[in-house]
Amino acid sequence: MLTFDVSRLLKASLGRSLTLDIDTGPRVLEDFEVDFLRGTVHVTRVERGLFVEGTVESRLKSECVRCLSPFPFPVTLQLAEMFRMAGSDPRPGAIYAVSEDGELDLAPLIRELLWLAIPMKHLCDLECKGLCAHCGADLNEESCECELMRVDPRLAPLKELL
Repeated sequence: MLTFDVSRLLKASLGRSLTLDIDTGPRVLEDFEVDFLRGTVHVTRVERGLFVEGTVESRLKSECVRCLSPFPFPVTLQLAEMFRMAGSDPRPGAIYAVSEDGELDLAPLIRELLWLAIPMKHLCDLECKGLCAHCGADLNEESCECELMRVDPRLAPLKELL
């Protein structure tokens, strides 16, 4: 569950806070499949709205860019975001809003932070050898003789010199 009732903070005095525990199983956040989301988030009433801060851990279902094998990719997200009150004018630094009935939806924020947390190239292991460009063999599991047998046709006349 990534939607929380924070209605009691909407009319509370400044400085009042609420602690939310996040513990969900597998779910899809539009672009991402995650195995779990776990963490603690503190919501504090401030002058401009609600300030949300905390840490959420997760594990994405990812695919290695070298060998195309699926693997779990752990991420730790640091949340620190301002949520404006519903109906108020968007102010700089507060792109998220609390709904009129006091619902705080953390899914868009977590989804955005996941995009920022993932590397450009997901690798299952730094030593991943990838796939053979000719036969497609997974070089982490087997070896192939493609490179030994294949000779660049432009260099074939040089082979005759040997």
